[in-house]
Amino acid sequence: MKQNFSSDKPVENESQDRFQRYNFSKRIAETIQKRESPDGIVIGIYGAWGEGKTSVQNFIEQELKTDDTILIIKLNPWRYNDEDTLIRNFLKKIADLLGKELEKRKIKLGNFIEKYGALGGFVGVDFTQIGKSLSEIDLEDWKNKIDDFLKESTSKLVIFVDDIDRLDKQEIYSLFRLVKLTGDFSNTTYILSFDEIMVASAIGDRFGAGNELSGQNFLEKIIQVPLKIPQAQISALKTYCFELVDKAIDESEIKLSQSEEQRFVYQFTESVLLRLKTPRLAVRYGNSLSFALPLLKGEINHIDLMLIEALKIFYPRHYEFVKLNSNYFITSYSSENIYGVEQNVKDKKDELTQHLDILATDLSKKEKSSVLSLLKFLFPRLNEAFHNRFQHEGEKNWFKEKRIVSTDYFKRYFSYTVIDGEISDIIFDDFVNSIKILEIDNIADKLDSILTETSADTFIFKLRSYEEDLDWTTSKKLSLALCIKSRVFPTNDSFFGFGYDDAKSQSSIFIFQLLKRHLIIEETFEFTKLLMENPVPIDFSFLINKWFRNGRTKTENIFSEEQNIEIARILRERALSEAGETPLFEKYPKNINFLLSTWLSFDNIGYIEYLNQIFSKQPNKVKELLITFTPSATSTSNPEIHKSNFTKEQYNYIKTLIDKNLIHQKIRQIYGEEIDKKEVEYIEFENKQTDINIMRQFEDWFEKDAKEIEPAE
Repeated sequence: MKQNFSSDKPVENESQDRFQRYNFSKRIAETIQKRESPDGIVIGIYGAWGEGKTSVQNFIEQELKTDDTILIIKLNPWRYNDEDTLIRNFLKKIADLLGKELEKRKIKLGNFIEKYGALGGFVGVDFTQIGKSLSEIDLEDWKNKIDDFLKESTSKLVIFVDDIDRLDKQEIYSLFRLVKLTGDFSNTTYILSFDEIMVASAIGDRFGAGNELSGQNFLEKIIQVPLKIPQAQISALKTYCFELVDKAIDESEIKLSQSEEQRFVYQFTESVLLRLKTPRLAVRYGNSLSFALPLLKGEINHIDLMLIEALKIFYPRHYEFVKLNSNYFITSYSSENIYGVEQNVKDKKDELTQHLDILATDLSKKEKSSVLSLLKFLFPRLNEAFHNRFQHEGEKNWFKEKRIVSTDYFKRYFSYTVIDGEISDIIFDDFVNSIKILEIDNIADKLDSILTETSADTFIFKLRSYEEDLDWTTSKKLSLALCIKSRVFPTNDSFFGFGYDDAKSQSSIFIFQLLKRHLIIEETFEFTKLLMENPVPIDFSFLINKWFRNGRTKTENIFSEEQNIEIARILRERALSEAGETPLFEKYPKNINFLLSTWLSFDNIGYIEYLNQIFSKQPNKVKELLITFTPSATSTSNPEIHKSNFTKEQYNYIKTLIDKNLIHQKIRQIYGEEIDKKEVEYIEFENKQTDINIMRQFEDWFEKDAKEIEPAE
């Protein structure tokens, strides 16, 4: 990809003038050319960094070069690290220039040669011997030579000095000392370019009260003609800046929609444009985009990236604060349903307000309002802080749109990369867009590749943001691929998992949401039946069926009772086939309620035959039956999941599914003697439950139940 960063190089020709500085520069050049007084003069070109001072000097030089009587010296003081070197090089530049002029014009400068001799009058000085001050050479003799040369040759000497505001305090002082000592050369003009406020502040501590005003007073003694660069027209700056923005977008091969372009232009114009005061800022912003856009293309919201980069260039203190304090910008300020934290939310709002006030201390009222508006656009959470507009559905949309306010995307905007463990949006979008044309096995292979780069939880969470956008063909193929790969999705086996917070459960919910959106129920039903069969793992089929039967709310049920019965039959027959000789309640303990209750309801005869067959062949399995129906528990003193008491509620429930007398008979047949050895126990919090005690508890409830139904004598 081609990446051409814009140079901050000053322009030189009138054709390159975009900010109407050439006429200003031309007028200065004409004044120098037409000036009749032989007295030396010092002109100051004042402007902030990046405002175009060097370009103005270049324009002046271009105009002066058309005049053969103008001799030009360009002195770059920042190249010299001490006063001695500065003076030596300054005098050498003059000597070399005038020496060359003398060689070219010696026939016309007979009087000068007769008085001073050929060449040696200038170049005969040994500059390596000049000490730390001008007192070590005869300055008056030098000035006389220069004056006589310029008078006889009718030449004017123009000395350009740029980048003064790049020097340290001592170097600035040394330069102005040099100018003061040599500024009265005849027919000589100094043109000094610098930021007046910066230089005055730097040298002010040497004079008077030691402040900026003292520095200004000193400059007034040196600079006879102070000129401020004309301020660039805001429309010209805006046009120039937007050209650089367009260039960065084009080079990154990014296509913005019309609405995206309008959003950017509006926010930039309303919140940033008033801070665009120099061409250099426009160049810095354009280069910032040229760097950031290619790195994050397709991985973030492009408009948010362009605006956060604008914050970095035009409001750098705010940018650093946002970068280091994400909690103020991407977390909620709502106290709804959060017991006891209302005061904390208020404190958070107050803290943010204080920070923003400090950050805005050097901003105008309009700038303060503008940067806050920009922050609110980038971080809608601030509307909760300042306007109580709570963003109830915001997070899902922000994630889908890859906004900087999304907790999943915030860091990406500052790291300029997809952080390890995250999933690239380019890879993800390619996966989603290719589903329709790929076979199921190929989709599963792509899933494998993606899951080597990110976690299943991250992947499924991202998939869920697409559940409203996929067509029916894509939904079916993706659902099948997820079902096939569901074995690799982790589950949350903790006691407080609640059944839907892990990748496997979330993927089943995702499939449910995809299918329930399809408007042709019969097609959805036929496809759902396929998900109950191989090669879908049966535990995942149970999980999908759970959502179709119950959803997350009763209103989400989409199949008729007859259709639910049919799905239950398919699952039951598959479960029986895969379980073989193992009882269903032992093979599928997590789904036994569903399997037995639906079988009992719609095939009572077959159900009873199955149970009788199990207990006639394997009467000892009565223990596994009761263990399956005994609740699990955990506590702070016993954090491991363990079986708790077989309660009366469990007893009442199990007897609705299985003949209590059958259970009682099998317990007595196999475990009666062992059960009678000890009294039943009901455990409080200790992890002391045993299989035998579970059966004792059943027998205890069975005896109490029998007494309750015995007829009174």
